[in-house]
Amino acid sequence: MRRIRLAAGAAAAAVALAALTACSAPAAAPTAHAAHAGSYPVAVAGADVTRTQSVSAGGYALVAAGDPVRVHLQGADLLVTVAGPDVDVPQPKPGEPISAPSAPGVLTVTAAATRGSARLASDQFLGLNEEQSKFVLGTDRRSGVVRPGHPVTLHLHARFASGHTTLTWQPLGKPLITWDFTIEID
Repeated sequence: MRRIRLAAGAAAAAVALAALTACSAPAAAPTAHAAHAGSYPVAVAGADVTRTQSVSAGGYALVAAGDPVRVHLQGADLLVTVAGPDVDVPQPKPGEPISAPSAPGVLTVTAAATRGSARLASDQFLGLNEEQSKFVLGTDRRSGVVRPGHPVTLHLHARFASGHTTLTWQPLGKPLITWDFTIEID
């Protein structure tokens, strides 16, 4: 019984000492501010955030629209980027609010190969809106073969509603990369 009390007392002393030591730890660095942001705290990307993500066949990447992704497929290495969407927000009459539930827009998909070749096609992309409903993607070009020195760009046209939206590339029949973005029509 005495051993248990001594062990319990030693454990309590160790916990108290650890708590007091934590109180004297140096303060965290102040929040970083972007240039000209005034006194509003703005997150600053660290080295890991700015590094280009990579994904291989059988893997999956979730990225923000605009972020490039290095893709390693059997027979090809690509750099794929989705830019946009460029949304044609309707212009209301003076003094009236924007009341359109959706607007036409374009997502620009660009793929460049550093090794090998791969097919980039509009039917490999799946667009989902906030309700997880598919939206129809039209295009000015159905497909192209990406190879070193010959990038391919697809312009995917759709009608976008306000809210959370994703575009998923499925070159092998299952999701490989999803670009995540928000549409605001207001």
